[in-house]
Amino acid sequence: MIEKMKNILILLATIILISACSKSLNIEMNLQQSELFLEQNLLNSEVIEIEPGLQYMILESSPSNTSRPKLEDIITADFHGTLMDDTVFWSSIEIGEPLTIQLSQLIPGCQKIISLMQEGDFWRVFIHPNMAYGEEGRPEIPPNSLLIFDIKLHKIAKDAV
Repeated sequence: MIEKMKNILILLATIILISACSKSLNIEMNLQQSELFLEQNLLNSEVIEIEPGLQYMILESSPSNTSRPKLEDIITADFHGTLMDDTVFWSSIEIGEPLTIQLSQLIPGCQKIISLMQEGDFWRVFIHPNMAYGEEGRPEIPPNSLLIFDIKLHKIAKDAV
């Protein structure tokens, strides 16, 4: 009986170890795929890199020359967020209502990109996991996932703090 319990414990420990290694491997593979995507994305002449791991493409430019939002400003924007495989993880467009939020409450990649936009701009942005949800991920976003957002900036409310 003791020998049988010992074998069961060894088997359970082995399963836990394999599971942990598999998860770690997936996290590393996601990071490598994200970095390869960003590297290949730069071959597109329409893609602009702000800094390593943060890129955008202008889909529509605002006809006016308005100011850009600061971190303390409240923005109203449509966000359509996908993973590299086109899986939608969140979309204000599908919900039917733009998001209104203080810019500083968004992930770092969105903060940096949107601070360069003007009201009326519509951009596709590509965000490295380190400027998004990193190794933790979210329920709809696997760890170390590159995020792709189509962002249409509708309105900036100045000095909202």
